[in-house]
Amino acid sequence: MADLIPQLKQTLPAVLQDAGEDASERVIEFFTAEIRNSNTREAYARAVRRFFRWADGHGLNLSDIKPVHVAAYVEEDDRAPATIKQNLAALRRLFDFLVTGQVLSSNPAEPVRSPSLQTDGGKTPALTAEEARELLDSVVEEKKELPQLRDRAIISVMTYTFARVSAVCGLGVGDYFQAGRRWKIRLHEKGGQRRTVPVHHKAKEYLDVYLDAAGIREERDAPLFQSLKGRTGELTGKRLLADNALQMVKRRASDAGFDPTQVTCHTFRATGITTFLENGGDLETAQHVAGHASANTTRIYDHRDQQVAQEEIERVRI
Repeated sequence: MADLIPQLKQTLPAVLQDAGEDASERVIEFFTAEIRNSNTREAYARAVRRFFRWADGHGLNLSDIKPVHVAAYVEEDDRAPATIKQNLAALRRLFDFLVTGQVLSSNPAEPVRSPSLQTDGGKTPALTAEEARELLDSVVEEKKELPQLRDRAIISVMTYTFARVSAVCGLGVGDYFQAGRRWKIRLHEKGGQRRTVPVHHKAKEYLDVYLDAAGIREERDAPLFQSLKGRTGELTGKRLLADNALQMVKRRASDAGFDPTQVTCHTFRATGITTFLENGGDLETAQHVAGHASANTTRIYDHRDQQVAQEEIERVRI
């Protein structure tokens, strides 16, 4: 945390630096004391930098910013509604913090409405059960060495637990444990939340093979999924980062013949939820396993109505 403060000072947008020492210190306090989750801090920092670059480009000082300016910024933003909504939430929270710190007299983002967000279908593509099986099998088809076993285990955990990649990368060896006759995984989710889910027998199989090959089963405090030493295939002892997991997923998808631009870590979350619901699982259980606060969020990952068999399309005989 001590290293973060000078870094924030150096990267503060010009509009905030020009607003004076009180404003700069209050913004730094916001990102260090108010925002404790590192993922949220990073997302909010991107949103704040983007807005204040826009404000600087329009010749605005901090005290000049009014609701009409924030509304104009939102109107010009051509990104996805969900992204705009998240960015506006970041600005509202920062401006609130500046108001309570008596840097500003009012919050210029408060009256601005977010764009409408459709929740009846998500953009995250999902694989069919057959495609997911094909991808998992392809990872170890040519080689059954440690990198392949690790990657298959990672993909299986994301698929069978509906977990976010950040939670999967955050797992320790001790988070995979036996409770009675069952094996479970303890996931550390965003916002400091923890949830424990049973381990699917296929995920257990892949995890056990990986742990035995890695030789880290008894290292309970070690990261479960670790980065690799170059091309040696050896574990570094350091936790695999989410960005590196994404690169791995795209590489494995490409090797299996899938379009890597259409496969992300979130694909396996959508795939797991959709397949669960297709096979008679109920929405409330899927919501609980996925760790969603609202069933509407879980519905975004339900792609059952988007899957039409190729054979059905071939009935259009022209």
